[in-house]
Amino acid sequence: MFNFIYKNIDFAHKLDHASLPSEEYYKHIHYFYEILYFVKGNVQYTVESETRNLCEGDIVFIPAGKYHFAAVDLSVPYERYVLKFPDSLVPEYLAKKLAANSSFYIDSRKFDVTFSQLDTYIKMFSHDEIYTLFTCEVMKLMVMLCHETTSPTGKHNDFIEALIAYVDANVRNPITTQTLAEHFHYSKSFINIEFKKHMKIPIMQYVRSKKVMAAHQMILSGAKKSEVAEMFGFDTYSTFFRAYKKLINAPGETVE
Repeated sequence: MFNFIYKNIDFAHKLDHASLPSEEYYKHIHYFYEILYFVKGNVQYTVESETRNLCEGDIVFIPAGKYHFAAVDLSVPYERYVLKFPDSLVPEYLAKKLAANSSFYIDSRKFDVTFSQLDTYIKMFSHDEIYTLFTCEVMKLMVMLCHETTSPTGKHNDFIEALIAYVDANVRNPITTQTLAEHFHYSKSFINIEFKKHMKIPIMQYVRSKKVMAAHQMILSGAKKSEVAEMFGFDTYSTFFRAYKKLINAPGETVE
């Protein structure tokens, strides 16, 4: 097992069990990429509108800005590799290809040698050398995943997917439960209940998080925080700044 946090990456090989529970399974969203390689355990994983009971050798690819969480039964050990890295490491062509796929790559045990190699690097090299090797391995892995066939698996909620697509398409526009009710022709209470049942968070909390994520991308491109706050419809700059600071952390500082 290892936990390597250096520069802008956070790679780990983790093993949780009943006597060593983890706080890492809650619902969350972040601006960096994450890859989870499932070794063993009893875990149900959700990435936005997709939910799957993980099987040994599954890979979960989580692009920046996607809500995700896990339901973990620690009566059996939960072992996995977790790779977190900034979107700046991901070439645009790879980002587009991977975004078009499902988040779940099924029965990917042929990549076990790739992840096992990370354990070897930790024992043999300096921090700078490990950083170089780890980033090379994750780039190679993403290229290989582009050539893997995927399809939505497990539970797929079409209504939640439609809600998410609407939020993504209108993230700069005012979004309220009323506008959602008018667009989808459902009551506000139905939308709230269905979204929270699947995503485990209120829909307006999700909308606010998505706005902050989109705002963060503009800030990285040079936009001023105060201007971005107004552009995304926050009532005051202080409201935006509190939400921004809460959500945006460096990969090494964010609990996964």
